[in-house]
Amino acid sequence: MRRMKKSKGFTLLEILVAFTMMAVIFATLMEIISGSTKNTQKAARNTKTALLAQSKMDELGLFEKIEEGTSNGDFDDFNHWELDITPYDVPYEGDISQEFTSVELMEITLVIISEYGDQEVSTEFNTLRATTPDYSQARK
Repeated sequence: MRRMKKSKGFTLLEILVAFTMMAVIFATLMEIISGSTKNTQKAARNTKTALLAQSKMDELGLFEKIEEGTSNGDFDDFNHWELDITPYDVPYEGDISQEFTSVELMEITLVIISEYGDQEVSTEFNTLRATTPDYSQARK
């Protein structure tokens, strides 16, 4: 009787299992990379929106007078802004009448509307700014 030589290769079943495991691992890695790319793009959009809001808020008081009213405009073709400035009444429950104050608080609401393809994203920023009231008109 002859003895059969033991084969030193892989069986077809082992190769199929190995390819299946590689395919599952590859698909999982691609999903992780895809999710990471989406998160990076979203973070970049949010950062751009925050920088645009900061630049618009910085213009107030320097290039634009802080006064009650609404205005709007465009940063570029895809980013627009709407600004609403209203006086802010500080709640006061004291016994002293406060008719004269050296500063006036203004509530500023800035809405930035960004267009991403067919999707429109609106982000709202709120802050308070102290201004000096214009008493020159009150004396007349």
